[in-house]
Amino acid sequence: MDEGRVPPVDLRQLHYFVAIAEQGSISSAAAVLGLAQPSLSEHISRLERKLDTQLIIRGARGVHLTEAGVALAQHAREILHGVEVAVEDVRHLGGEARGPVSIGFPPSMGLLLSVPLAETIQAEFPRVRLHIAEAMSGYIMEWIINERIELGCVYEVPDASQVSVQPILSEDLFLVTAPDNWDGAILPNGRAEKPITLADVQSLPLVLPSRPHGAREVIERFAKSNGVRLDVVTEIDSLPQIIAMADRASAYTILPHAAVINEVANGTLALVEIVKPTIRRTAYLIRKRSRSVTRASQVVEQELTTIIGEMIDRHHLEARLPKAE
Repeated sequence: MDEGRVPPVDLRQLHYFVAIAEQGSISSAAAVLGLAQPSLSEHISRLERKLDTQLIIRGARGVHLTEAGVALAQHAREILHGVEVAVEDVRHLGGEARGPVSIGFPPSMGLLLSVPLAETIQAEFPRVRLHIAEAMSGYIMEWIINERIELGCVYEVPDASQVSVQPILSEDLFLVTAPDNWDGAILPNGRAEKPITLADVQSLPLVLPSRPHGAREVIERFAKSNGVRLDVVTEIDSLPQIIAMADRASAYTILPHAAVINEVANGTLALVEIVKPTIRRTAYLIRKRSRSVTRASQVVEQELTTIIGEMIDRHHLEARLPKAE
């Protein structure tokens, strides 16, 4: 390749390469793209020749990206998204919200907000194509930085240098238990009549997510600062399975009301307030500072904050808006 000469790489080649990177195999990517596998292989071979470097390593179980391939995949995602945003902005500048928007939720928030948000966007902004992903806060932060998603809800922001941060929800964490696994009285609203101190929680067997899950980090930070050593008998990185353990009275857990709002409402689980101290955390909406803000992402952000307020006001969610503190 001539020094200083930029090889002609078209957007289609980048699109094909990103598909292979995300699918992990040429055959799977070909199926997603609707192409014949030999044709897709030839496109990637041409791309490698243009760039004068190997991008993928083919193996019996799929493909692996080389160091150059990893770098190209990241840049290609940014380029493709930038083109898509540019087209939408030029076509509909100042007009109706439309186009793709991706948002990531941690599991407890996803259970509460994903369906109402999807239904609202579908009804009010039918030209917006919403994609919702669910993962731990650490992964969501990584996806924001790598521009795999536009918006993310997280509980921990270890480094805000690359992201804008907006607090959207403050919530307390409760001890969650099956009602018949609790010695005290349970009120009709699903809350225990008397609270429990954090010091007393350490005598109970707990099921919690592992580190670096955002909830676990918050809980351990409060415990350590108060000289409490929690008895975590099981770690499960699956919110439904954690809830199932508590429901079966196999262990207790510590969760926000949002994570078990339906179970508390139907009486299968109960909330016990934790005091001395109260374990409180804040949820933040983040987006990458350097990424352009589309009209579609703005309406998703607006509707999300509206839905949270409605959940608190109408559905008695045990949480508060940050401005109300």
